[in-house]
Amino acid sequence: MKKIFTIIIALATTAISAQQVGSFTYLDVPTQEIGKFIKLHKQVTDMTIENREFKNHWLLTHFQGTGANVVIWSNYPTVEDVYNDSALDAIGKTWQSLEGERKDRFEKLVTEYLSYWNGHTDEIRTIDWENNVRHSEDMDWDTPFFVLFGNYQTTGNTELAGDAYNKWLTFPGIEDGSVQSGGFSSHLSGSGSDLQVWTIHSTLEDYLNSIKLQGNAEGRSDFWQNVGGTHSDNMFRHRGHIIDGKFDLAGPDREE
Repeated sequence: MKKIFTIIIALATTAISAQQVGSFTYLDVPTQEIGKFIKLHKQVTDMTIENREFKNHWLLTHFQGTGANVVIWSNYPTVEDVYNDSALDAIGKTWQSLEGERKDRFEKLVTEYLSYWNGHTDEIRTIDWENNVRHSEDMDWDTPFFVLFGNYQTTGNTELAGDAYNKWLTFPGIEDGSVQSGGFSSHLSGSGSDLQVWTIHSTLEDYLNSIKLQGNAEGRSDFWQNVGGTHSDNMFRHRGHIIDGKFDLAGPDREE
């Protein structure tokens, strides 16, 4: 089975060589324990990052709508990099490098952290950062901004539907200031929708302003002609990401 999966990965890598991939891990962490999980995630990530392969790495927690309580979003240059990057292997290498009480403390830390991963799901999506994603020039990434995901099944060309959504709402929103960043991704493996669009809003006021946006009529028409069935929306809040080899909590001068 592993050999078959390796072949599939190799074929997929060839097909999307001009793009990059995002790996999404969805966790159901009890709401009252989100703060504790964030602290554990920072500690474990900081101690194992030398043995990780991701290009960048973001932690989001649920704010409203459907969806898991926690999303871990890591980006990689290729599909192969995703499967070469094992969090468990990184933990094992770190554990082997420690001695005495430090090893014991790390083992206890990891045991507590991994208990939150029971029942998690994973998904890999392709992302064309050059053509399908756009950011405002003044976007401040070190803030607890809001991320709105929209999940859709497509009736034909997923790329066409994503382009239409960008033309309809995402890019006009960036131009008028209600959206600070946005784009779309396509499903590759794991559980997930054909198309996932996302927009980033610095504040809830920006998000509310984006709802009022009429956008591009042609883009709206093209989008709805290429999606079908039900869709879901969920909003998350940015809680931290990797900066200079460390997991940095969202907001200026945040510490553990």
